[in-house]
Amino acid sequence: MPNKIIWKQEYNTGIEDIDVQHQYFAMLINRLSVGLVKSKDEFYNGRLLDELSRYASFHFVSEENIMIHNKYPFFKEHRELHLELINELNEKINLFRMARTTIETVINFLMKWFIQHTVKFDRKIGQYCEGVDHTHVK
Repeated sequence: MPNKIIWKQEYNTGIEDIDVQHQYFAMLINRLSVGLVKSKDEFYNGRLLDELSRYASFHFVSEENIMIHNKYPFFKEHRELHLELINELNEKINLFRMARTTIETVINFLMKWFIQHTVKFDRKIGQYCEGVDHTHVK
């Protein structure tokens, strides 16, 4: 796995809100990668992990609201993927805090998940919603 996510066109969904959030999510993963590997400040490292976990939760709710608004037919299945990710992420964070896994393991999980989930699942939302008004207010 690369140690940094370089934004590629293939990560775009075509839905501006999702794409902007994905770019910020990638930036947080990159900040985490650099910050946690270089920093020995456990308080700061813990805060970076908290920030990323909370942002993931925020992003998933936002993305799910877009799916609901646009009547995306695979909403329930996609939401299940989000719940699985949050559970797995929090489990990995807890293992890291207990010194039972490495930060590299957490970062590799995040990078792999971000790239695969975005390309395989999130782009389908954009394809379904193509030409649809993506704002939440009509």
